[in-house]
Amino acid sequence: MKYIIDAHFDLLSDVAVRRKNGEHKVIERLYYPAFKKGNVTGVVASLFVDSQYLPYGGISIAMEQIAALHCEISESPDLLMLCTSADDFVKAASENKVGILLSFEGAEPVSSCLMLHAFYAAGVRGLGLTWSRRNMAADGCDFTGNAKKGGLTDFGKMLVKEAESLNMIIDLSHLSDEGVDDVLSITSCPLIASHSNARAVAHNNRNLKDEHLAEISRRGGVVGLNACSIINADAGSTADRRQMLRHLDYMIEVMGEQHVGFGFDFCDLFLKNSSAQDLSLMPEYPFDILSGGHADIPDFLLDMKEHNYSDERISLLSGKNWLYAFEKILKK
Repeated sequence: MKYIIDAHFDLLSDVAVRRKNGEHKVIERLYYPAFKKGNVTGVVASLFVDSQYLPYGGISIAMEQIAALHCEISESPDLLMLCTSADDFVKAASENKVGILLSFEGAEPVSSCLMLHAFYAAGVRGLGLTWSRRNMAADGCDFTGNAKKGGLTDFGKMLVKEAESLNMIIDLSHLSDEGVDDVLSITSCPLIASHSNARAVAHNNRNLKDEHLAEISRRGGVVGLNACSIINADAGSTADRRQMLRHLDYMIEVMGEQHVGFGFDFCDLFLKNSSAQDLSLMPEYPFDILSGGHADIPDFLLDMKEHNYSDERISLLSGKNWLYAFEKILKK
């Protein structure tokens, strides 16, 4: 069985808004065709709250996104499946469905450790502590690295320990360096960075230092290759598929081929029609190096093959490594 898993996709912000406006089968109509063309078997759908809804709307926005996914699955049960384990992703692929796992991109909706249990009961299995801003749990990166950064707050440390006790996925993408160090110091479980590249290749504060890449690898975790142009290349440099391969080469050199996957972070589809406050602050799009989003994955796999990656390596990077990591972390 061939698995293609994208460990970070901002799917549900758009789906929830469309459903509130009366649309149905949003994923089936607007997203599934690209999933099918790209042979995608699984995605991790982020729960992200735009700054315009903060500080008071985090819980309601996150619950709307979760509810939207459950409604979408009930309307398209032959195409979509909620995943809370590695076995679920295997089952989804065997039934020709796209498996979807829920994960926070920023802990703003989680007002207490007790609330984390409520989200867990609703199907959430991933905790990304921050987006690129500060919240009650931790400090995020600011892309430039110019601002002075803090690590985890006392609440953030309690939240991480609670997530570890629930066998949830703890996601380091978007955390400040200090925050990554704090998570590493208080946990012993495998960790991931769902959509982060190598800082040695592109000196962006969103990318990970060698020491953090190596420690994630040592613990049996995975880092997902990001396909966003501003993450892949320094200002003034070319962000293209060759640059994505440079990141892959470097990450494999530091971590080993068993600890790298895909976390493409496709954004352009949302940017075209979005009223999101945070997206409006980003550099002008297009962001996505793979301009067709998930539909372009087969072309990138061909690039990898022409780059002398073996079929086995491509199989690991495209999905199996995520399955192995989820199997270690997500224990029922």
